[in-house]
Amino acid sequence: MKSEVATPRRWTRWIGGVLLIALGGGLLWLLNRPAMETPTAETPEHALPETITLSPESLQLAELSIETLRPRDLIRTLRLYGRIEALPANQVNLNSRVTGRVLEIRAQVGDRVRQGQTLAVLDSEEIHRAEVAYAQAKRQLAFARAELERRRKLAQMGVYTHPMVEEARARLASARAELQTAQAEQRAAQNAVQTAQAQLAKANTALQQAQAQLARAERLLQAQLIARQEYETLQAQARQAQADVEIAEAHLQSVRAALQSADARLESAQQAFQLAQQQAERAEQVFRGQYLASKEVADAESAYREAQLALEAALDELRLLGGRPDGGHLLTIQAPLSGRIAALNVTVGETVTPDKPMFRIVNTDAVWATFDLYPDDLPYVRVGQRLRFTCDAIPNKTFEATIQQIMPEAEAGSRLVRAHGMVPNPDSRLKPGVFLQAELPIVLQRNALIVPAEAVQTLEGKPHLFLATGRTGEFTLRPVLLGQQVDNQVVVRSGVQPGEQFVSKNASLLTGMLFGGGEE
Repeated sequence: MKSEVATPRRWTRWIGGVLLIALGGGLLWLLNRPAMETPTAETPEHALPETITLSPESLQLAELSIETLRPRDLIRTLRLYGRIEALPANQVNLNSRVTGRVLEIRAQVGDRVRQGQTLAVLDSEEIHRAEVAYAQAKRQLAFARAELERRRKLAQMGVYTHPMVEEARARLASARAELQTAQAEQRAAQNAVQTAQAQLAKANTALQQAQAQLARAERLLQAQLIARQEYETLQAQARQAQADVEIAEAHLQSVRAALQSADARLESAQQAFQLAQQQAERAEQVFRGQYLASKEVADAESAYREAQLALEAALDELRLLGGRPDGGHLLTIQAPLSGRIAALNVTVGETVTPDKPMFRIVNTDAVWATFDLYPDDLPYVRVGQRLRFTCDAIPNKTFEATIQQIMPEAEAGSRLVRAHGMVPNPDSRLKPGVFLQAELPIVLQRNALIVPAEAVQTLEGKPHLFLATGRTGEFTLRPVLLGQQVDNQVVVRSGVQPGEQFVSKNASLLTGMLFGGGEE
């Protein structure tokens, strides 16, 4: 059945009234909803009009929007939330390899440091012992080398003669003199330590007395029984006593270091003396028994190889602890990577151990953009997708990231799976811990016919579209089969073809005309 316009004046008044009602408070078909009842069994299905025609004036007042059906992708915008995180490879907790006392701290929280930069200096007894062992091994190697060269020269002469014995005796005498000197130095160092200990005890006693006098003077001053000048004099004496204690402690530490050095020299001298004794005894045996020179050279070569191995082992131990040859007992803590100091956990004078982190360094030249994915999101997110995100800390700025990693399991205690995308951050504007919001467009269906939800009109319980026939103001009603809907977009599975034109806006006005009258 076709509904046509009887007279322009009559239809203009009727359509104008309908549009005024729709624009002022709602659409006409909503206002007349009670009249739109489900057809009863007595109402035939073919009673629904197939075509409606508007006059030019009514068409202008209706402000209908006409669009052409073209295949396109159904896209859903997935909203993700997450945070900025430092890359695991770009952050490190820096520990000392040995136990030591902090002498210097050269970097503070927030400072930018470069790889290899010295962050702290430690005083370590372990390093000192390793350095002493290395020095001894080095001297032993030099001695073994010299001995090997000497024996090779003697071998070229054919045999060891009496001069060899004299040389061995001379070396023994020299080693004995060195041993005696080292023993005297060690005794002197021990006496110096005892004297320094006594001085420290005396300084501590004087400090206690000065502090007691100062405390008593403070009470008298509060009671106004002494003059402030007298109290300040006692204060100065207490400070001087404290300074004397610190000087005594420093002196004691110095003489103890000297004692350690003397002990090391004595130990080295004892070893050299024992070796010189053995060599002197063998020289006597060679002279008396006429041993072959080749055996003497072989012994020297064996001793030289052993000295080489001992030096290599001592050097490895020193480097393993973080020391360096001839570096003393100081250990420098260096930055393993460039970045900023995120945490400082020590102070000058504190003793640190290998199990306590001293610094935490974070490099934020590139960061993770980490997103939380719910189970429903997982089928649509894959590695390689690009997305844009914003963060509250940097308003009016949009960043881009490519998803590079999706974790294989959910976080413990939650159903969330984390996805990571690397973001260049050369100016370090993105700070770890900052929250972010992202939008990821995902394609749900490709090459689908999609219409706005408001274009679909439900008539007699079925979805319909108004299609333009090609004649001005004439529209036909077409039943359709719908697919999935995302936000305001609906997929039309059947009933229409690509290229057809449909009413995308204000289609409800046409529905109102069908059920509100206006037909001849």
